[in-house]
Order: sequence, then C-alpha cells, then structure tokens
Amino acid sequence: MKPKEGLTILLIILSGVYFSINKKTIKETKVTIAGKITNPRGESVSFINQDTSYSTTTNKNGAFTISFDLDSATYLRFEHGPEGTAMYVNPGDKIDLTIDTESFDETIKYRGSPSSSFLAKKYLIEEGSDYLGEVYYMSSTQEYKTYLESIKNSIIDEFGDVNDSKFINSEVANIDRDIEYFIGRQEKLSQYSNDVRSYMWETSEISRAFNFYAALDSLNTTDFKSMTEQYTQAYQSSLNRVTNEEFLATAKEGITKTTNRWVEMKTAVDNMPKEGQPAINFNYPDIDGNNVSLSNLKGKLVYVDVWATWCGPCRAEIPYLQKLEVDYHERDVTFLSVSVDQDKEAWRKMVADEELGGIQLWADGWSKITKDYAIFGIPRFMLFDTKGNIISTNAPRPSSDSIRELLDANL
Repeated sequence: MKPKEGLTILLIILSGVYFSINKKTIKETKVTIAGKITNPRGESVSFINQDTSYSTTTNKNGAFTISFDLDSATYLRFEHGPEGTAMYVNPGDKIDLTIDTESFDETIKYRGSPSSSFLAKKYLIEEGSDYLGEVYYMSSTQEYKTYLESIKNSIIDEFGDVNDSKFINSEVANIDRDIEYFIGRQEKLSQYSNDVRSYMWETSEISRAFNFYAALDSLNTTDFKSMTEQYTQAYQSSLNRVTNEEFLATAKEGITKTTNRWVEMKTAVDNMPKEGQPAINFNYPDIDGNNVSLSNLKGKLVYVDVWATWCGPCRAEIPYLQKLEVDYHERDVTFLSVSVDQDKEAWRKMVADEELGGIQLWADGWSKITKDYAIFGIPRFMLFDTKGNIISTNAPRPSSDSIRELLDANL
C-alpha cells in the first residue's frame, strides 16, 4: 500500500467514526403522527399545547399525517370535531393514532407512545368513577379520601410499558394534587345537613339532563320556555326535602337566576338579525389603534373571526385561516378578526408572533359584538355580503371545505 493511499483510507475510516459518533449526539426533534379516524367529524385535526398549535386535514378516508419539531417532551391536546384528549409526546416520536368518533375515548389507540396510551386509560378510569357523584356528596371525608386513593391505585396500575420517570413522577404528582383539591372541596360539605347534601347530589344529576346550550338553536321559543319550566320544577321538587330556611332561600334565588339567564340568551338568539338582513355594526381599534367599523368595509365580502388567544379551538383554526387568506388574496374578500381578549398585550403579542394577517381588532372582552350576535362560545365565524347584509352569523370554520363553497357562491 502506498503511503498516500493508506493516509486516505485512514481519514475515511476516522471520518466515518466521527460522523457515527456525532449522529448519536444529534438530538432528534421531529415528531410524526400518522392517524386513521373512523367516522370523521369534519376534516380538521389539531395538536395543541400552551404556545403552539399544529394542524392538518384528513383525506377522504379519514387518514392524516403530520410532522413538527419539538425541543422537549410536552403534553399536547389532540382535537377533532367537538372532542379532544391529552397526549404526551417526546421529540423523535413516531406515533400511529387510531380512533372511532362514535366512541371517542373508548377507541383511541396509540402505537409508539406508551405515555399517551397511559393517559387514554387514565381518562377512562376517571370517567367510569363516581368521584363527583353520590360518594362525593354523601360520604364522610375519610370515606371519600379512601375512594379517591382506590382510583389512584387503579390508574397507577396502568403505567405498564411507560419507562419515562419524569412523566410518571409528573402524573403521580398531578393525581395527588387532584386528590388534595377534591378532598378540600368535599370537606366544605360537612357544614351542611344530609338533606341539603342530598339536594346537591340530586340536582347535579338533574343539570346533566338539561342541555340548554344546544337548545338555544334547536328549540323554538315556546319549547325552550317549557324546558326552563321543567328544569325549575325538577329543582324545586328536590328542594321539598330541605328544611334549612336560609339554604332554601339561596337555592331558590339561584334557580331563578339560572333560568332567567338562559331566557335572556334565548331572546338574544331569537332577536339576532337573520340572513339577508343588514348587519349590526361594530367598531373596534386595530393593532395600530385606529378604529375600524364593519360598515366601512362594504364593497367586499367580510369573513369575521371572533376569537381569543386563550382559546385552543380558536388557535387551531389559525393555520387554515392563514391559508384561506392566501388563496383568496386576489379575490374581493376582507378577513376580519375580532379578539375578545381582555389582556390587550397578550393579543398584541400573538398577532405579532404568529404574523396574523387580515384586519386584527381588539374588542376588550365580551363586548357589544358578542351581545348583538348572541356569541356565547368561540370561535365564531360570520360572513357578510358586499352591501353589509348577513350571509351567515354562524359560518363554516376555515378548516372546513364548505367555507370555500360559501365564499365562491357569493363572489
């Protein structure tokens, strides 16, 4: 072997060793999640933590793949349709997720993420328990504590293949903190007599049977009023066994306040302007402090997003909204976002950090726009025509295909 050839081969060998060692020291940051959703509820799929949301869409078969970078392990909230659940993801994870939305919590499975699998089992145990049922209202504090400890032991038994000590310690600490919190709440019930505690238990069950929020849109005014009357009768029936006069007065006042509030909300929904009618104007400052009115934006379609920085589902729609803005940039559509944040600086920071486009307005909390358009939950999307009339006060979200159909039909 010639000296130069020997040196070349040696360098090649050493380089290979170096890159092999260096490769092991390079931390893998990419997370890939491949999923298959049976009976999908729309196309949007989101993974959300406190600072960021990662979103994609399913194909016609309900399948999706998404990749993103993580610097460290974190909890994420997986959201699809009206439901969601927690995951725990590490940098470098490659996860296969399957779910049937007909039984969301019962069918979700993860391959490649033992910690997420544990969380799924944990939530099923919690949902199947009665920690806020009869045992909460009618037991002694010691009996209740024993019951909570039994739930904790059942959950700990599910750690199984999880070998992440940091995650395990965090979960055990979370469980202990929850136990302490609920025992603290339950201890306060000891000041009440058994008849009052029985009333609290019964009415907690009754309240689950009355979905007033869904009824705001689904029932007419007469049927809604009948529903509030049934609610009042059920609560007052439970009060018949209560003998504490002071508690009776407070409870009756609470029932009246609750039903009055729902009637007010129903009235707001019924009085909201309908399709084809003129929009109710609103006026708020933009990011530069200049007031912008809806009425000044006539001449183009106006797609309004009512949102907040603290709203996970709102943030999950942002990537789709940004894509929509790009796709309709040359069309006669104005994209108008109205934040109901009370924290103005949090709003300003997110607008800058996320490079949010369109016109960004700050409504300073649940102000006039939420009252005029009966907005009780966000995000809420609305669409107005070129003359300032209403096309829809509950328009499709940016993540749905139907928003493009609606925009195109009105351009």
